Amino acid sequence: MAAPAPLAEQEAGVLIPFPPRDRRQLRALLAARLGRRCDLLSGALDKLAERVVLFQHGDLVFVTFGAFAALGAFLTLAWMGVILIGQGVAVGAFVTLALVASALVVVGSWVVAQLLDIRMLLRTPWQALRRPVFASWGGLLTVPLVFGYFSWHSGIAMLALVDAFALAMPIGHALGRFGCVSYGCCFGRPTRRRLAITYRNPLAKAVRVGGHHNVSLHPAAFYEAVLDLGILVVVNAAFLLGAPLGLPSALALMIYGFGRFAIEFLRNNDGRIVLGHYSLNHLFSLAMASLGVVLLPSILLAPVATPAIAWAPVLDAVPWLLPALAPAAIVIFASYSVHRRSVGAW
Repeated sequence: MAAPAPLAEQEAGVLIPFPPRDRRQLRALLAARLGRRCDLLSGALDKLAERVVLFQHGDLVFVTFGAFAALGAFLTLAWMGVILIGQGVAVGAFVTLALVASALVVVGSWVVAQLLDIRMLLRTPWQALRRPVFASWGGLLTVPLVFGYFSWHSGIAMLALVDAFALAMPIGHALGRFGCVSYGCCFGRPTRRRLAITYRNPLAKAVRVGGHHNVSLHPAAFYEAVLDLGILVVVNAAFLLGAPLGLPSALALMIYGFGRFAIEFLRNNDGRIVLGHYSLNHLFSLAMASLGVVLLPSILLAPVATPAIAWAPVLDAVPWLLPALAPAAIVIFASYSVHRRSVGAW
């Protein structure tokens, strides 16, 4: 009597022979392996979800979100600095741009977050203004204004500045979204999928505000971080392959806009729905994607060469450029990390 085929996989109590004998068994084998990887990833996200508070000093509570945001800002500014200094921007001018932009991005993010919760702002203004709330759309709207002034003042092409931002921003935004995972903001809708995040820390915003204690949720912020990393690869590959000026920006706008539009269906947008299942975030996402679509034909039909990077000045500037960016990172950390007496209040 022939010995049975060795059993290598088990999924939901069903043993699967290896190698699989048919397509059905192959699909079951792949599903089993994918399920285990989803379980591992969900466990890692759950652990990060417990790290709401980084440390506390007296009445000041420092949340982990600020550390992710500061690291993301530092890496974004460093990569932007390499590109722009190599294209001829003075080191001192770039450091000033980085510090001013960091401060104004914080202000813009806070103002837009308050406007998105306009009902609470009008009903209980003092309570609303004391909340450390931020919306990434505010930062994204502020950046072009800062770049526009810098372009006018310095003579550097606006598209060159925006391209440098598009090349560097995805890594910073991805790290910021991991900060969202730790803080419990930007949380998703309940799900029965194996890839999920479950908040059990009462300080997490998903629990403290959303009331989702011990509920499996779509890890919407994690989905967006993955989207950001994909954009990072695509736009930098295009840049290295000699893309014309403006193409990295157009690609980033389109990919992020359409990707964010899809992710918003899995995100909890209660209170921001404008029509049916569509929220304000859907509208902002479509606006961003549409801008990229509008820019693309003019960029491709009348291509302008991207300024070349001279590496000698970059290598000379790096040793003191990185320490010079520390104040900008500190501004981001202090703004996004510091709470007073309790998480969720100033």
